[in-house]
Amino acid sequence: MSPPAGRPTAVWPVSEPPQAGIAALSEPLAESATVGFVHVARGDDPDRRYLTRTPAPHQAAAVVCIPTGGGDLHAIYCVSTADRAPAVDDFVAPESADTTATECNRTIATREPQTPPGSHVVSVLADHLDTPGVGTLRVPSHLPHDTAVRLQQAGYELSSTAALTDARASKTPAERDCLQAVQRGAAHGLRRAHELLASSTTTDDVLHLDGDPLSAQQIEREVAAALAGGGVTPETVRVRAADTAATEPLPAGDGIIVHLVPQGPHGYHGHLTRTVVVDSDGGWDRRAFIAAKAAQTAARHHCEPGGNVGTVAAEATAELTAYGFPPRSRSDDAGDDDTTDNVGGWATVHGVGLAPAEAPSPADDGTLQVGSVLAVETGVVDPDHGRIRLGSLIDVTADGGERLIDAPISLTPTTDEV
Repeated sequence: MSPPAGRPTAVWPVSEPPQAGIAALSEPLAESATVGFVHVARGDDPDRRYLTRTPAPHQAAAVVCIPTGGGDLHAIYCVSTADRAPAVDDFVAPESADTTATECNRTIATREPQTPPGSHVVSVLADHLDTPGVGTLRVPSHLPHDTAVRLQQAGYELSSTAALTDARASKTPAERDCLQAVQRGAAHGLRRAHELLASSTTTDDVLHLDGDPLSAQQIEREVAAALAGGGVTPETVRVRAADTAATEPLPAGDGIIVHLVPQGPHGYHGHLTRTVVVDSDGGWDRRAFIAAKAAQTAARHHCEPGGNVGTVAAEATAELTAYGFPPRSRSDDAGDDDTTDNVGGWATVHGVGLAPAEAPSPADDGTLQVGSVLAVETGVVDPDHGRIRLGSLIDVTADGGERLIDAPISLTPTTDEV
């Protein structure tokens, strides 16, 4: 019988849910000739959730925002009648009212299910603009093509804006609380993995629990249950060791990587990666672990406002080099299954929030701001010895980088707080 999952961690609710991000549109909507903003997306799109603070609906829906004079805005959530639900109605609930200086009137407009979202947007604009079909609409770069065509056919000029991407790159205190809470949930899941590994025994160079072989898949199930018990969704729960398949017994003496990216009720993601070795001989894996941990510290020390994610990653990589692990290339999708002969150390840095990876990132200018929250991953790979990966969330403050939660880093599995 495996050890109990431990006490659930009460990570929710947070003290104050984040406010809708409509105020981020104030600047682009203040430009001359601009008559509105349009966003259309399917599923739990991060920008749509940022604007509405509702997870529903999962079908295509639009947000239309129109300046009403004096800096005030009117935001309209455009959904199908088939998707109208209490969660959608939260968009106009009093408790979700903006506390910013921008006054915003929020309403909901419904359409018949067979009506395309783009056609609905054209109709909504016609209902609310003095001169429909005239002027410039600000839109995100990923506006669906069919919606863009319908808007242009209606007479509007389209102009791309990165206002939402820029706004989401810096978190408000309420957003930070959400990230901190989901990261606590991730730590609770990690603790479960440590409990299982600390209780395991070694037979014929593989791990056993209660006399049966222990696989990565078993740990993943237990960790996922612990995450759910802490109030977070186990979106990504990945346990791997060397080239061992998920259903095979885990090897003793090799690094076992636990990578967690859960999601909290308000849509924010955690990011926590640790490597554990059962029955370590204290050789290569210990040296690599110390290097990866030192690289984490070096990265944190360079997470300063005005800095750049590229600089942070370069400083972490330089620290790995100082420990004898030269830089190696690592494709973003290689992860723990990277079996190339490319030996050395690596570091990745990017923002985390309503998406597992968002601004600031290498894909944009990567500039750090007060309130940026970064996933910092450092690792070392040697096909002859194994892999070490460490990852944490770093909060960029006016005084520099701080770990979002104080979760100790241990190479040896422990039943203590991790």
